[in-house]
Amino acid sequence: MSTILILLATVHVGVSLQQLLDAFVYVPPDVADYSTIYWLYDDLGTTLKVLNINIYGTLVCNTCVLDAKVMLKGTMKVLVQDSIVVSSMWL
Repeated sequence: MSTILILLATVHVGVSLQQLLDAFVYVPPDVADYSTIYWLYDDLGTTLKVLNINIYGTLVCNTCVLDAKVMLKGTMKVLVQDSIVVSSMWL
């Protein structure tokens, strides 16, 4: 499980770096204030934004579930894991 978390974290960092490059480095010469437009409007970089949000939500959920498995025992462990999974659906 830790290998999957490391891979997801690496992909999250890579996607975030690509978003930063798209917003600040690969700027079209004829557009003023492109970085603000990139972050505010959904039609620019939508695939990267959706991918990054989903990977981040998966990382947070899996980390919380792993922490609950280590720290809790018995019925409380199952209740906390279920509540974490249900709450992660809202991310």
